[in-house]
Amino acid sequence: MLAVPAAIAPALAAVESLLGPGVLSGFLAAAILGVGLFSTSSTLASFAKLLRPLFILALAAPVLWIALQVVPIPFRGLGNQIWAMASAALHQPLADRFSVDVRETMLALSHYNLVLAVALVTAVVTLDKQRAAQVLSVLVSVTAVICIFSILRRSNSSGSVPAEQVWTGSTEAALGVLLSTAMAIRAVDQLRRPRRSPRSPAGPLAMLTCAILSLIVSLSAVALCSGWTALIAVLLGATTILTVVAIRKLFFGMWGRVGVLATATMLFVAAFTFIPINRNADLTIALSTQPRAATERMLQDTHAIGTGAGTFVALLPIYGDVGMLAMRERPTAAAAVAVEMGRTFLCGLLIVAVISACILFARALSRNHAYIYPAVGAGASVSLTILAFAENSLFDLWASLLVAAVYGLAFAQSLSSPARDVESIELRQLMQEASDRTTAARRIPTIPIASPSPLTRVALTVIGLLLAAQAAWMVSQSWPFGDRLSVSAVAGSNEAKASALQSTRENAATISGFAATVGLRSDNAADPQNTGRSADLNSFSAVLEYSPLRGDVWLMLAVLSKQHAATYDTTSLLRMSYYTAPNALDLIPLRLSVALGTDAAIKEPELRDLIRRDLKVAMTGRTALRPAIATAYQSASADGRAFAESSISELDPGYVQKLRSRGP
Repeated sequence: MLAVPAAIAPALAAVESLLGPGVLSGFLAAAILGVGLFSTSSTLASFAKLLRPLFILALAAPVLWIALQVVPIPFRGLGNQIWAMASAALHQPLADRFSVDVRETMLALSHYNLVLAVALVTAVVTLDKQRAAQVLSVLVSVTAVICIFSILRRSNSSGSVPAEQVWTGSTEAALGVLLSTAMAIRAVDQLRRPRRSPRSPAGPLAMLTCAILSLIVSLSAVALCSGWTALIAVLLGATTILTVVAIRKLFFGMWGRVGVLATATMLFVAAFTFIPINRNADLTIALSTQPRAATERMLQDTHAIGTGAGTFVALLPIYGDVGMLAMRERPTAAAAVAVEMGRTFLCGLLIVAVISACILFARALSRNHAYIYPAVGAGASVSLTILAFAENSLFDLWASLLVAAVYGLAFAQSLSSPARDVESIELRQLMQEASDRTTAARRIPTIPIASPSPLTRVALTVIGLLLAAQAAWMVSQSWPFGDRLSVSAVAGSNEAKASALQSTRENAATISGFAATVGLRSDNAADPQNTGRSADLNSFSAVLEYSPLRGDVWLMLAVLSKQHAATYDTTSLLRMSYYTAPNALDLIPLRLSVALGTDAAIKEPELRDLIRRDLKVAMTGRTALRPAIATAYQSASADGRAFAESSISELDPGYVQKLRSRGP
């Protein structure tokens, strides 16, 4: 059941649209409905035994936190200030929210729903030991294929790949090492285990061979495609697994356990001395070796509730340096959580990770034969926690799905023989009923035992239906949903404006359907004043109602507002474009054309400084933007030309003569 989603997940995740996650949501919805409707009562009762109240609370906490970020706040001033600024620029009331981008936060929630669905399906499927072994083999195969792809991609790259396309696959490689180690240990246990009937050792030997090959590939991927920190994280995770094996196989008794744990603790402490730590940086990025200037600025402005799940990319144009979108900064997973969800949530997540590691480690010591599965979960908790402070591959879709599958497998096999406990309860009930019928006079009152399987079946069915609704919503959307508008490098190009306008129309239609689906549209969206606006203006404003950090949309709305002067204030829209995307090089040509052609913008001191900054960026070090300056100069007003000449003369007096010689 899990083989098909596990095999196609990397391919679907590579699709840069909602199609991949939407199709994957459909697969997982069918899987959850299948296990919810067709699993036996004993299986569901065993699964319900895993779902302790605190465990359910830990799984539901991200959903509740994201809901808190998205829902409108009834009190003014508590939400992010971008909503008040957008409301003033659009001349319509917008509800305050903690999230700065509702669209990105809802997509992050759908991502978490996929991860949760994979974990639940894996846990139900792997309650059986034989299926658990099959899922382990599938996961080892998937991680090996991903590691091979990562190595090939590394060898074929010439070093000129942009930063946003750099993919190390550290999380997949780390899981590959841990899963391969577990598979090898399981094969060795099968070879050493005495059997009552003679059986060929070919199966365990083949399993051991495949595990060793996968281990070599995964270690090679870590060594070649990741840094020194990732390698140490993987080795510490493997040390956790080997510690469980050493306690169970070699050192018995309390003092044996103490000795092994003391040795493992010393290895952990010694390993951390080899990890390069930047002591002057924030703790969430102290282990990172990637550029982190924008991330440091974001961490200084973190909110207790966060800026909204999935909003780091939306914030990057504000905090990034000039031209950063051409070389996108990728934060560590811990830094992304601290910015998007708040440091309180990050601390809670770390506490859950530590508790999970301790629980799985303790349960691995208490199991008889299936101890290796919870041991893998404990090792993964160690490795992934370290990787979260060093890089960000943990939040990639295919990596997070693999992590969910590993934890589902680990927790499903962490309790010893839960099915037999349920079967013994049912058997006791049947025996008592038979005794009641034969010896009515000596009837012994029994305490009725409520089976949790019906409630579990209903809960899984409801989750499956919700996931199916998510799949239908995501697949039904048009693919440009939320994509950044493509603005031509030539300012004032009619083709660029038409292309951007068409893209935004599609985005706005999609967002309108999205808002109707989740029921988050403001009560003022049907304001009668909106009926007099053009369809184009309404399309742009619909995008900004839920994504107010879209500097490109603010700019296009400013372009159109010059034709609808009574509707919007072009100066306010232009100011919002500068606030939300001050360093976007692709917006400079069109933004200069609008700014230099608007006398009100030239007369405002704050906008004068911002326009002068754009001219400076275009003149110094960005020679490709000089033709855009000439185009903007030709279409500028008299005041705009005078301001451009005075600003450019401070940088390159000779270029002013060239502009004058070209004429209007």
